[in-house]
Amino acid sequence: MQAMNTAAELIGLETAMRDLARLYESALLFAQLQGRAESALLPRMGALGQLLRRHLHANDLGPNEIRAAAVELHELTRHWHDAIDELRTSSLFLAATTAFAHDDQPALAETLPRLFSGLTLTTPPPALLYYAVSLAAPHRRQPPQGPFLTAAEVADKICAYADGIPAQTGSGSWWEVALPFLTLVDEPAAGDSPVTLALDLITQPRQVFQAAGEIAFRIYTPRLIAPFSVVLVRDPEDEWWEAAGQSYAAFRLMLRDRLHARGITVRDV
Repeated sequence: MQAMNTAAELIGLETAMRDLARLYESALLFAQLQGRAESALLPRMGALGQLLRRHLHANDLGPNEIRAAAVELHELTRHWHDAIDELRTSSLFLAATTAFAHDDQPALAETLPRLFSGLTLTTPPPALLYYAVSLAAPHRRQPPQGPFLTAAEVADKICAYADGIPAQTGSGSWWEVALPFLTLVDEPAAGDSPVTLALDLITQPRQVFQAAGEIAFRIYTPRLIAPFSVVLVRDPEDEWWEAAGQSYAAFRLMLRDRLHARGITVRDV
């Protein structure tokens, strides 16, 4: 029975360590917490993990050691959860969310790089960026509909973007829900869809950001309204179309015809 309890406690410790590691990753996203997380939390996590491994190798990991580790993990988790959560009411975060709500692009340029670590303003901003149009039909799992939207549905979707492309919340974390953004790329091939919108950012200037380690660009705005044309990849090299028994070539031709009929410029790459 004691061995079973010890095994269950060890599984609980592993789960707690994973939860703390996720908090560490979240803390790294914020400029106010990044340095402290790297200098205080990371070494403590490493030391605690090393101590537990040493006890395991020596076969002397008993209830007292497990309890002490659990207490420390609990305290670390509570402290860093609170530290991240406190940012919700910080003056900087509130200033950023207010700027976002009013689509105040200069204010976003001033606040966001101070809020998020590694987020930089791209200067000068690109004149042209590409937005990948999702073709997935997530609620269609059975034939004959298949996993993709039809050409007619994609044409309707693209036409609706004339009224603006809404920002996406990404991971669903509270900061991305409050400050969603559009992910854009600088060439059609870099997107994750064979259908992209080429957005003219000259006539509708927006602040363009880039996060450290990412090739994509971000625009923080509730809804991006900009002139666009449509770019269709001739050969997407996507095995999902073949696996679904659908012809991308036929889809592309039908979509091109429907977009032309609605006066939307289309080009192939």
